[in-house]
Amino acid sequence: MPRVRIELDIAATPKQVRAVILDFPRYPEWHTSFIKSLTPIPPSRSPFDLIPGDKLVAAFDGSTIEPVVLNNTPAEFRWRGSAFLGAFAGEHYFEFRESEKVDGGCLFVHGEDYVGWLTWLFGEGWLGFARASVVAMYEGFSRDVKTRVEGLKRDGGSAS
Repeated sequence: MPRVRIELDIAATPKQVRAVILDFPRYPEWHTSFIKSLTPIPPSRSPFDLIPGDKLVAAFDGSTIEPVVLNNTPAEFRWRGSAFLGAFAGEHYFEFRESEKVDGGCLFVHGEDYVGWLTWLFGEGWLGFARASVVAMYEGFSRDVKTRVEGLKRDGGSAS
């Protein structure tokens, strides 16, 4: 099973990082590629209140899906979604762990475990020619999260 997993230490608490990830309406303020938007169904629902089985509308570059929430805890936000008749499917996740490198910080883990009949494109080796661009998208998003969270913390913003 192809997998993308990015780990990044952030100088903020896991709670502060999770608050930025679940602040869906503000994504356009700090991230302009990869994940275009996330919206709970119904849109009035708070992302903090989502439970397993709830749905989202997730817009990405070139596609929109309606994934199902699998987990929403202080340690992890995870959903399962698919696109293009199951050609690309997977479990997308954000983990918020205590950092072992940054005192009082968060080890932010962002990734996806892929299934589906075309996901071999994301695998290792020469057949996985799309892997490098997918990994770059995840790395870019994770760096944007770090910049946002650390900027809010530095500026006294609402990353509590």
